[in-house]
Amino acid sequence: MLMEKGEITMSTDKKSTIGVFSPSYVTIYNSPESAERAENFLSDNGFAIRHGKLWGKKRAFRTGTPQERADEFNELLYDPEVDILMASVGGIVTNGMLPFIDYEYYVKNPKPVVGMSDVTALLLAIYAKTGTPTYYGSNFVTSYARLSPYRDIARKSLCEVLNFKGSYDYSAPDFYSDEVVEWTKPLTEEKQIPNKIITLHGGKAKGRLIGGNLWTIMKIWGTPYMPEIKRGDILFIEDTESGADLLESFLGQLTLCRVFEPLGGLIIGKFRQYDDCETEKTVYDFIYDYIGKPDYPVLAECDFGHCAPMLTIPIGITAELDADKQLLRLLQ
Repeated sequence: MLMEKGEITMSTDKKSTIGVFSPSYVTIYNSPESAERAENFLSDNGFAIRHGKLWGKKRAFRTGTPQERADEFNELLYDPEVDILMASVGGIVTNGMLPFIDYEYYVKNPKPVVGMSDVTALLLAIYAKTGTPTYYGSNFVTSYARLSPYRDIARKSLCEVLNFKGSYDYSAPDFYSDEVVEWTKPLTEEKQIPNKIITLHGGKAKGRLIGGNLWTIMKIWGTPYMPEIKRGDILFIEDTESGADLLESFLGQLTLCRVFEPLGGLIIGKFRQYDDCETEKTVYDFIYDYIGKPDYPVLAECDFGHCAPMLTIPIGITAELDADKQLLRLLQ
């Protein structure tokens, strides 16, 4: 049962403070230069940065135990000076901290929680437990340690989505990069690939946005931390460095759980560094093997996920999808 919700509000009369928590990997420990570059960029663009207590920490492959990682998040949540909670990076073990989050406090004192990739687990858990929207968007390092213009576009999208009133229309960037960045090495240039959104099936839909990283969704499926997919929902999914074999496994599981049947629409992000495993089949070919010809709109190659720039897309907010016009509009 959902608890009685508070409201997320953003102060306009002071500099917003981002509290950075580290739910999984130790990128800040391994690459302090990248963390400094991200912090300088955000500071130069009007944000104050508050480090969580696991900033720069390392316990083998992760920053701390599940309890320690949840405690760091909770302490930033309790801090009255912190306006936004942002993940430093993703990883593969965020799901372990979910039982230790203070959902009862959050529901009365909500703040925007932002992240991507493995942070999907936390974003969906907060929404499932509290009914408060969360934001599939920038990770601190992987969005803001990049070079301009990618980090500028990510910042602009985050600010616009957090602060929109009435409605908000997305605009596709002119180009993107699918590079897998090694954060321990200097970043001197980034690719610019011409961008093209693809309409796989036309039509219009209005429904609740729900989704995130496909692999991470599978890791919380069937638990109390995964929101129920409801009739009319607009599902968005993306993944990185996955092969066709793993993709087909995930799609098979979603089909067995009848996820695709009630949808009002489907938005497919860019699948970075996808390996077709010698099948010569695209991500969309595999998806259509399972959903057939849908009776709802489907857009592909959209700009949320592991490619740059990262646009922010909310979980739990109502949106309109027009696949013919390739338009996604947030509504309040």
